[in-house]
Amino acid sequence: MRNSDVNPSPSTMRHQIAAETLRARSGAALIGLLLTALALGALGQLGSVYAETELAANAVEASHRVVNLAASATLFASLFGALLVTGEFKSGSIGRSVLYAPGRGAVVGAKLLVAGLAGLLYGVVSVLCSLAVGAAAFASKDVALVLDGRTWQLAAAVVGVSALAGPWGAAIGFVVRNQLIAVIGLVMWGTLGQLMVLSQFPKLGRFLPDGAQLAVLGDRLTLPSALDAPYGLLLLLAWVAALALLAQRMFTHRDV
Repeated sequence: MRNSDVNPSPSTMRHQIAAETLRARSGAALIGLLLTALALGALGQLGSVYAETELAANAVEASHRVVNLAASATLFASLFGALLVTGEFKSGSIGRSVLYAPGRGAVVGAKLLVAGLAGLLYGVVSVLCSLAVGAAAFASKDVALVLDGRTWQLAAAVVGVSALAGPWGAAIGFVVRNQLIAVIGLVMWGTLGQLMVLSQFPKLGRFLPDGAQLAVLGDRLTLPSALDAPYGLLLLLAWVAALALLAQRMFTHRDV
């Protein structure tokens, strides 16, 4: 099935975005993946705090580490984006979505936007949860969680990379189409692949999306050769934009 693109009116795009938002909210993936991200993040944050033998002396560094661990939500934001797209290919409903849309570009744009909003939600909630869990864990050791400028900078970085992770996963869904391959690929790369590449080829890895993400987060421990944060953000935006363009081109020129 093919559908030529037209220039959709703002009202038409609003309806398209509303439809995608309803679709995103109707399934269990949005909440299920978010709760999983929060649970895993909380375990990591609790483990990080309780493993610190000199918490009072290292309160600043430990506080920053707690917030940085909230970035694990990016994997789940990208998974949600991929599921938002591949779920329709799996069920065959993508053809109906194209039929009722003003054009294929509108379908891609609406899904990327909704995936980005979901990623933003994941980032904000994960940061808030990390602050709550961190504060409680610190308090149990009679130490206060440090909320300095760097803490809020890291919080903003986590929210930003999570917001970009959603459309990144959605774009991968348009390119791959197969739900199982997309999910396994994202999980394997997010847990093992990126660490192997970044550790073995750091000078190359710092220019990859994960290297750019670490640069935005200021994670010099994982990637000592990471770019400065502003350049990392520009590189990450470029990667997401390039993959989004590839997704639109492939979706426009392939049969559904």
